[in-house]
Amino acid sequence: MKRAHVYILCQFLGWYAQAAGNILFSRMGDPITWKHIATYTWGALAGILTTHALRAFIRRRNWLKLSPLRALPRVSAAALVAGTVITALVTAAWPLTFGMAALRKSGYAWILPVISIWSITVFLWEVIYFGVHYFESFQTSEVEKLRLAVVAKDSQLRALISQVNPHFIFNCLNGLRAMIVEDPGRAQDMVTELSNILRYSLQSGRTDTVPLETELEAVTAYLKLEAIRLEERLRVHIAMDPESLETRIPPMLLQTLVENGIKHGVARLPGGGEIRVDSQVESRAVKIQVRNSGQLRDDAGSTRLGLDNARERLRLLYGNAASLVLRNYDGDSVVAEISIPLSPA
Repeated sequence: MKRAHVYILCQFLGWYAQAAGNILFSRMGDPITWKHIATYTWGALAGILTTHALRAFIRRRNWLKLSPLRALPRVSAAALVAGTVITALVTAAWPLTFGMAALRKSGYAWILPVISIWSITVFLWEVIYFGVHYFESFQTSEVEKLRLAVVAKDSQLRALISQVNPHFIFNCLNGLRAMIVEDPGRAQDMVTELSNILRYSLQSGRTDTVPLETELEAVTAYLKLEAIRLEERLRVHIAMDPESLETRIPPMLLQTLVENGIKHGVARLPGGGEIRVDSQVESRAVKIQVRNSGQLRDDAGSTRLGLDNARERLRLLYGNAASLVLRNYDGDSVVAEISIPLSPA
């Protein structure tokens, strides 16, 4: 329903419900006549007309933009004025139903109590009206904050991805440059694998996440490329839990960890080493491990850009529900462990 329709419906339902309550309360134990029904029905209509005019006045004066504390004195004064107006309208219709004699007989002692009752009623109406507006403003503000947060998060992710892709590409090109001189035939094979990886790398910049299985295909191509360069110095072992393959991860995340494991671990060891990639599902989370031969050490030549970006991308996508830990393992290897919430079925 449109807001205007909801407002009109609430006006009629609210005021006529109040009129029905007044009739039952005031005539408790006494017969209800058409005169009482007509009087209170007119009172409800007077309330509708008066508060509708008050609503227009509130909107024109921009009271809705005021804080509750600043609006309170204005709202209280407006309720008193509106209560007086409704009392005057109801009193004007009294002679038409009960006659002038009944009005004169009642005296004037009832005026202040009746004005008070109508003023309190209008004040409650204002409380509801302002309360609904404040609640809607709060919701709108929260939605806008969330929208801005999503836009900012998306911008950060795009910036991080744009940093990861060139970082990876330059490393591959450096390896290819060396291989062209050493072994042109293998360099051709490297170009083939590199083209596959570049295709995936460029496509990955269009999305925030990819299935783990898709990422693993790019990692496999990369390992084939490195196997051409390192020959028997690189040993690869991959064991993935089939249930984890549909889990969505940031693109180039696993690729970055494998690349770091080879560059800072296996490639620096005279006898080479091993890269192990495995995954398993534990307690509604997917654990992915990349283990490489070597040990962590302070390296002035490493900016750790890839690792820092990986952590930041996980944080932006999953908050505190995801993590990336890098640590030494068993004295002869390094483990990078990713924990990502399991994608819902």
